[in-house]
Amino acid sequence: MAAPLPQWLTNSFLSANQPHFANDVSVYYGPYTRLLYHLFGGIEVKPPGSFTLDSKRKEADDQMRDHFRTLRNSAFGTRLAFYEYVSATAQLTPPVIVPYPAYLNDVAPAERWTHDLLDANGARRIRKVVQDVLAMSITYAMIQAATL
Repeated sequence: MAAPLPQWLTNSFLSANQPHFANDVSVYYGPYTRLLYHLFGGIEVKPPGSFTLDSKRKEADDQMRDHFRTLRNSAFGTRLAFYEYVSATAQLTPPVIVPYPAYLNDVAPAERWTHDLLDANGARRIRKVVQDVLAMSITYAMIQAATL
């Protein structure tokens, strides 16, 4: 079982998750940045001499895109909805709910945001996403290295 988030990180989200901040998304920028650092480690700085190499710039670009792909999940404060895209089938889940003109149907049900970063299940789910992203990044890097 994955450990819950460290108390310092939980406190960061709790301080942003106050009623008087209900309409201010910027209060979550710091907590989510700290979450990324906690899950992925420090952002690697490349030596300035490697800037002239196309391959090193591509590597840095790929690395940053992989990190930010984890944020493709939708968040309301600390509540998260997870989406999955399978490129082989071009399928995105959960599927879109098409509005039907005769009804007032909920096209983005609240039940999609069932994970909360501040509870054990939410922390476990985000850690699983991070593990998957890191595994994909390593596999991609190995494939790229093999083709050089």
